[in-house]
Amino acid sequence: MNMFNMADKTFLTKRQLEVFVRRERGETLAEIARALGTTRSNVCAIERAARKNIERAYRTVRLVESLLYESVIIISPGTDLYDIPGLIYRRADELGIKVRMSGPMLLRFIVEQCAERLRNREVLREISVAIDSDGNVSIL
Repeated sequence: MNMFNMADKTFLTKRQLEVFVRRERGETLAEIARALGTTRSNVCAIERAARKNIERAYRTVRLVESLLYESVIIISPGTDLYDIPGLIYRRADELGIKVRMSGPMLLRFIVEQCAERLRNREVLREISVAIDSDGNVSIL
């Protein structure tokens, strides 16, 4: 199935999705405008609307996650991989929750679930770690 046909199941129009994908792939406003038969300023407005809708969807998901889990810990880019278990344990301790994984198990879990967000021991892209009331840890 063409990804642009799936836009109706998202917060983006087909045109917003197409412009967003093309921009993320490095096409210029002029190139996209030519291909779509419109102006650069129109492409810019479409991209701005797409990014706004993506941000709203992201905030909606974050809100729902915060309601479903006892805590969501945001691991920022630049964080050392080996510091993550301590961050998780500290937050769980603050909530009186016993995490169901040992430190080495947590590290392995994070590496397996987030390999594309890590380089060596450094976090490249934000990682959201959720803890439920039973001490289960999930990557969101």
